Amino acid sequence: MRGIVGQASNNSAARSVLQRLLPWLCLVAVLAAPGVAAAMGFRIYYQPQLNMKMVVGEGRIDDGDAKRFQSAVKRADRDDEGLVVFILDSPGGNVEAAFRMVDVMDKARIYTVVPNGAKCASACASILFASGARRSVVGSGMLGFHSCYRHEGNTYAEDSLCNEIIAANAMLRGVSHAAINRFVDKYGATEMAWVGPNIACKSLQGLCKPGRLEGRSGAKDALARSFGCSKLTSVAGQLICGDAELTRADDQLARIYDQKMKTSSNRARLRADQRTWLRDSRNVCVDKACLMRSYQRRIDELQRVRS
Repeated sequence: MRGIVGQASNNSAARSVLQRLLPWLCLVAVLAAPGVAAAMGFRIYYQPQLNMKMVVGEGRIDDGDAKRFQSAVKRADRDDEGLVVFILDSPGGNVEAAFRMVDVMDKARIYTVVPNGAKCASACASILFASGARRSVVGSGMLGFHSCYRHEGNTYAEDSLCNEIIAANAMLRGVSHAAINRFVDKYGATEMAWVGPNIACKSLQGLCKPGRLEGRSGAKDALARSFGCSKLTSVAGQLICGDAELTRADDQLARIYDQKMKTSSNRARLRADQRTWLRDSRNVCVDKACLMRSYQRRIDELQRVRS
């Protein structure tokens, strides 16, 4: 009972701090890795193994992102818990803009994920990631933390007000005060503490909060590949990258093709046939069934080729 009362007391205090300080957000400058980064863009990625459309957010957080994020969420699917998966790759950015995105996240119910190849730093980690109803860092995904700061001429000054607001918001989400503030004192505006899933999800209490989705067979690996697969330009490429069975078929065909190229007396013909198959069969597919048929036909053809 004491633990429950204590937690309720902490949440009440955190909520009080937020209500008192949020009007001052316009005075809080930045929580981002210093440097130039493209504005955040949002795209829909269809994850074939999970049969789910996700939102991918990539770039610097700035004014206007909340409205565009809200539009993207409407086109995404929901998991078994009714959550939209939000893949994050961002150096951080404007704190007020980040909290406006959090308003959208709270209404839409979001599952924040930082997968292979993605880095979520500063306001992305401390505000967006921490505000997900479910939260996970998978594969080689990284979170970056440092103190909030404001510009003073050509220098950066730590902003304790900003840090207080961020800590209060995180505590409302179940993140411990120690976890969200662990790196604030040691890492200033020009420094960054990078942590992967082992530290983020095992040492920083409450920061990760995996959902039921990750309990599905192969789901964690599918999530881990999501960011890299979403960057591929072709539909066929995204499907092959994102589905374990298609990936195995692609690997099998590649091995057979390589073996035939080593022993073939007419490599030019074999190479031309492979290019024709890619252009006229594999790359015109827009679903898994079509791709599986295409791969099987080509594997059968290659196996019949004589050396």
